[in-house]
Amino acid sequence: MTKVHQYEEYDEISSDLGAVHTLEDNDDSEDSGDDKQHEDDEVDYGDEEDTDDKEGLPSYLFQREFFKQHLVAIIVAIIASGISYYRIIQSDNDFSFMVAKRNLHERIPIKTVPVKRQVPLKPTETHHHHEYRRMSNVFFCPVDEDSTVTSESRSERLKNVLSRNDNDVSNIDTNLQLFQFNFPKEYTDIVNDYYIADSTMDDSYENVLSSNTEMTDHSQFHCLLDATMANQHRSTVPTHDIAYVQPHIRSFYRDEVNSKKSSSLSVKTVLETEKEDFLEDIRPVSLTYTGFTAKFINLSTKPMNLYWDGKNKPKFRARIEPFEAFSTVTTPGNSFYLAPVYDKEHAMERWIMTADEAVVFYDAIENDSEVLMRLSREERKLYEMQKLNIKYGQDYLVKTQRSWLSMFPRPMHMHFMWSAEYYGQEHEVISDQSHFITLPTDRVGQSRIWRHLDYADYDNMVEKRKKASNDGDKFINLKEYRNDGPLKLTLKVISVAPRVFEIDGFLSDSEVSHLLDLATMYNVTETDLKGRMPLKKNHGSTNAWIRREMSPIVDAIYHRTADMLKIDESLLRHRNEHEHTELNTHHSIAEALFLTQFIKDQGYIPRSDAVQTSVRNRYQPNRFATVVFFLNDIEEDWGGDTIFPLAVNVHHHDGVRVTPKKGKAVLFYNMLPDGNVDDLSQHSSEFLLDGEKWVGSLFLWDPIID
Repeated sequence: MTKVHQYEEYDEISSDLGAVHTLEDNDDSEDSGDDKQHEDDEVDYGDEEDTDDKEGLPSYLFQREFFKQHLVAIIVAIIASGISYYRIIQSDNDFSFMVAKRNLHERIPIKTVPVKRQVPLKPTETHHHHEYRRMSNVFFCPVDEDSTVTSESRSERLKNVLSRNDNDVSNIDTNLQLFQFNFPKEYTDIVNDYYIADSTMDDSYENVLSSNTEMTDHSQFHCLLDATMANQHRSTVPTHDIAYVQPHIRSFYRDEVNSKKSSSLSVKTVLETEKEDFLEDIRPVSLTYTGFTAKFINLSTKPMNLYWDGKNKPKFRARIEPFEAFSTVTTPGNSFYLAPVYDKEHAMERWIMTADEAVVFYDAIENDSEVLMRLSREERKLYEMQKLNIKYGQDYLVKTQRSWLSMFPRPMHMHFMWSAEYYGQEHEVISDQSHFITLPTDRVGQSRIWRHLDYADYDNMVEKRKKASNDGDKFINLKEYRNDGPLKLTLKVISVAPRVFEIDGFLSDSEVSHLLDLATMYNVTETDLKGRMPLKKNHGSTNAWIRREMSPIVDAIYHRTADMLKIDESLLRHRNEHEHTELNTHHSIAEALFLTQFIKDQGYIPRSDAVQTSVRNRYQPNRFATVVFFLNDIEEDWGGDTIFPLAVNVHHHDGVRVTPKKGKAVLFYNMLPDGNVDDLSQHSSEFLLDGEKWVGSLFLWDPIID
C-alpha cells in the first residue's frame, strides 16, 4: 500500500454541485486533562521512622483512612479479576448464549480474547507467489499483429503469444488484444531490474534499488537489446502489451438485437442497409453521474500534501510520499493542488480535473539538472519507474479510451474471472456447501455452531478428503443442520461494463440470522474506530469484521464464495505450511467479512474498492473482486438500493440498480482482464428514507493480499 494518509471514510462527492466534501482536519489538539490541579485531602501518616511500640510496624498502617482507601482498592481488584476470568472461560464455552436474545441495535464492544489455537501456524517471513511474473504480458520480441483478422483468430494468436512467456491461457477474455506502444529506450535499465526482481523474487525491490544489477538472461530482454541496436536513430522501440478493449454496446443486448433483427427480416420491404442502420442506433444513454478516479503522482524527493480547493478553504486529502501516488474519486471541474508539508498555501502544481486527463503528476526533477544529478541510485530508479508508467499510460489511453490507473507493468489477473457478454447472461455453479436450514437450540448443538475453527480442523478436513472419506469435515460441515445434496447457484449478468452479477438465494435465513448475531457480538461503532470523530450520515452506524474461522457457518459462506468464484477454497483462508504448497502462498487472499448496518439518512456516495499500491511492490496487488451480501429485505419506498452509476446501458440514466433482498449476493470485479482498475465499478448505497439495511462485503485480492 502506498504510504499516504487517506481519509476516504469521510469523503463526500456532491453530484449536483460537482464538489468533493471532506471532513475538515481537526487542528486543535485535545486537552490531556483539566488545567486545574485536583489536590487530595492531606492525611498525616506521620514520620517514616514512627512505629508502633508493640508491633514494631509503621503507625500509619493502623489509621482508619489508610484502611478505608486500600480495602476499596483490593475489593475492586478482586472483582475485576473475577470478571476477566469469567469472560475467558465464557469465550471458549458459552459465549454464544449471550447473543441469542440480544437486540440487534445494541452496541457491544468487540471481543478481545484471542482464539486459542490447537495447531499454531508456523510464521513465514516471506509472502511469495512463486508463479507470478510482473513482466509476463510485455513482449519485446517481434509479434505478428494483423488488425484485420476476426476476434476469434485474434484470441487464438494472443494465446500463442502468451504461451511464449509461460502464461496460463485457460481463461483468456475474448476482448483482450495485443497493442503496440513505443517503449523509450532510456528506461532499458529499469526493464532489466524488473526481470531480475522477477527471477530473484525481490518483492520490495530492495536489492535492485540499492545496487546495480547484472544483466538478465531473459529472452524478451535480449530482444529489446536487439531492437535497440536496430533502431539506433529512434528514441523508442516498438513493444507489445495486452489491453482490454470494450466491445460495442449492441453486443450487450443480445436478446433485444435478435428480436429487432427478426422483426426486420419479416418485413420484405426493408433493405439490408436499413437493417444495419437499425442495429447501429443502439447507443449508451447519457449518465447522470460523471465521477471518475483521479490519480496524483509525486515525482519529487520530498513528501507533498494534496489539497482539494474547497468552497471556503483548502481541504487536506493525502500526504504523498516521494515517487508514490494517490487516487481518489472526484468529478469534472474540481481543483486540486500539491503543496509542501510545511506550507499548504504554497501550491507547487495545480490541476482542474477532467476525465480525459485523470492521471496527473508533479515533476520537480525533469527541468532541474542539478536536482537530477543529486538523485541517489534508489531515487533515480523510482523516478524512472514512474516516468515509464506515465509514458505507457499515454499509449494505453489512446488504444482503449480509458485511463491507466494501475502501475506498469501489471500482468493480467491470476484468478478466474466470469465473462459478462450481455445482459441476462447466466452461469451456473454447483457447490457442495449446501445451506444451513436450522440452528440448534440445545447446549451441545450451540457449542458446535459457535465453535472457533483452527488449523487442526482444516488439516483434518484436507487429509480426509484425500482419502475420499465422507466424515473428514464433520466438525466443519455439520450436515445434520444443512440441506442434503449440493447447492446450485445461478450468476445472472445485470451489468456488462462493469461486470456485475446477481445471485439469488446465496444465503439461507438461518445463515443470515447467524451473521446478524455475529454483527451484534462484534459491533464496532465509528466512534470506537475514530476516537472523537463525529458520526457522518453517509456511513453505517454499525460495523463488524467477521473472520472465516469464527464459526462453521461463516466458514461455509467463505467456502461457497470460493466455489462461486471458481477459486480454490483454501486460498480464502490461512493455511498450514504443509498444506497446498502448490498454491504458492500460505496467506488468505480474502479480507475479513465486513458487516455494516445503515439506518435512516445513511448510505454512501459513489466510491471504488480498488486501492493504490506502492511503486515498490512487485506484485502490485489490488482488490480483484467484491461480493456483497444482503441480510434483510427493504421496503420499496425506503430507498437503499445499491447502485452502479457508471454502468453502460441504454435505458437508465442513473446506471444499474440492485434492490436489496434477504439472502441475495452481488459479485462485481474491480479489475479489468488486462490488469487495469475498472473505474466503472464505482458503486454507491442509496440513502435510506426509513428502516434499516444490513449488508456484508467480502473483498478478494489478486495476486496476493497487501
